[in-house]
Amino acid sequence: MRHAVIVAGTMMLSAACAPDGVLGDDVASQQGDGGSQGPDADVGGGPCDMTGVWIAEQHTVSTALATPQNTTNWFYYRITQTGDRFTVVDQLNCGFVVDGTTTVTLDDATLEALAPAEFAAKRTGTFALTGDGAHCDFTLDRGYNVRGADMATYLTDVWQPGDPPIALDQLPALPSAPPGMEDWDDDGQDGITLRSGLGNRYVCQRDYNEHRGTTPTYAAAFGGDGVITVLWDSQEGISNQTPPLLRTSATPDGDGWARYARVGDRLQVVTTGDHPALETCRNVQVLAQEVWPG
Repeated sequence: MRHAVIVAGTMMLSAACAPDGVLGDDVASQQGDGGSQGPDADVGGGPCDMTGVWIAEQHTVSTALATPQNTTNWFYYRITQTGDRFTVVDQLNCGFVVDGTTTVTLDDATLEALAPAEFAAKRTGTFALTGDGAHCDFTLDRGYNVRGADMATYLTDVWQPGDPPIALDQLPALPSAPPGMEDWDDDGQDGITLRSGLGNRYVCQRDYNEHRGTTPTYAAAFGGDGVITVLWDSQEGISNQTPPLLRTSATPDGDGWARYARVGDRLQVVTTGDHPALETCRNVQVLAQEVWPG
């Protein structure tokens, strides 16, 4: 089975768009989300407390073939906080949809491989009361991701979690063939497979993102365009197995934005069965559409 929606990672695509009815389309409202969702919303144990289960939605734009590619990502985070510092103790990258010039899909095997495996480390950040006591300063520390390539060779042999941030071009250049490229989705092709109406692309990818902004206190939901800014960059290695027509990568175009919602038991996190990560990510995307209706 193939999916145009539940696909893992902030991927650079030569061109892409969302089919009718996909979740998280960028035509959804980009209004900032200010605070709690109703009188019964879970707002944590203090004015600036990320402890709990959250979903997040990240929006970025890149350019390919002179056409904007609008990418929406979804994430699942289970977070604990001590003082002003928080740690993501459980996480999944729950996919993306891209609005551009063609439709990109991934098979289940690709989705399932990427969701838990692309992170270099558990995410961390800061959620601290501002000096006036009326707001919270939010930072999700920079996190690095690798897909379809050896994590050690192309990231952690050079940069370790806890090291100062490093620009992607200071890391080893991504490969275009094995052994550096790895068949993560076990389909016999290099790297990960991106499927489109124009043919398949076989790639490996590397990126980072960090989020920062100011939120209301006691917020069960926050963010939006101009509220939480996403600083990001991404790179792609393209296998020679990819048809020449599809070997153009997209270029990141400016900062993105993100929004968050504390969802608690509203999200069913699947821990049993054959495909827990895939099933959880499906639940994340459905819930995201309810929380941020388009």
